[in-house]
Amino acid sequence: MKKNGKVPLLNGEISFNQTGEGAALVCIHAGFSDHRDWKYQVEAFSKKYLTIVYDQRGAGNSSVPITAFWPADDLKALMDDLKIEKTILIGHSVGGTVAVDFALQYPDRVSALVLVASGLSGHPWSQEYKEWEQSIFSTPQPDAMTNQTLSTPFYATSMAKSELKAEIKTITRENMQKILTWQSFDIRLFFPNQISELKNIKIPTLIVYGDKDSQDIKKIAHTINDQVKSATLIEMKNTDHLLNFENPEELNSIILDFLLQVPQ
Repeated sequence: MKKNGKVPLLNGEISFNQTGEGAALVCIHAGFSDHRDWKYQVEAFSKKYLTIVYDQRGAGNSSVPITAFWPADDLKALMDDLKIEKTILIGHSVGGTVAVDFALQYPDRVSALVLVASGLSGHPWSQEYKEWEQSIFSTPQPDAMTNQTLSTPFYATSMAKSELKAEIKTITRENMQKILTWQSFDIRLFFPNQISELKNIKIPTLIVYGDKDSQDIKKIAHTINDQVKSATLIEMKNTDHLLNFENPEELNSIILDFLLQVPQ
């Protein structure tokens, strides 16, 4: 079994690392990040599960997009290459959007969903969020893009922790630098309006968000909880959008306790 390496894709390749044994668990990172998004989860998860982290196309050690692509199909290619028939999917932020898209497109290949501060296509994003997102690319330079990204209030709690600030900035900056080399920003979803499809998710689903995150992410969490009958919703206190960095012990415990209830 390959412990790490790269999987070929149409017009590219994705980099992955896996550790542990047991049922498969695949972690999908947030935007402006890479597999290091799960640095504080891998050790805990791999004690019970075959834990796979990977860099989405355009991030980390994976190749940059040169044409339109479907992140869910990149994930499928990874699973096919590693001969994983079925997995638990854990997605953070935009990684949650990818996880939902994959679960809807390939329902027989997912045993459970864990959505951490998840995004969701079809959500009516607030004007505040849209302006923040647009401002990131107003000055196409890695340091400026990094500073603008991390200056938003929903990163304030994590960025106030000196032991995390440098680490988060490094990960973000390196991926901003890579984004500036992308040849295509045509990222496609099988379900551009996931909200209308949530009722079709029948597998156990855990939704976790921080009480200091944006109103958009909180609304998304409640929308998913309302629409997915098999969902469990948990709010973590004193954490923002980077709850996986801020309080990994609590998050890991929440996720692992939830997964104990999932048939393997």
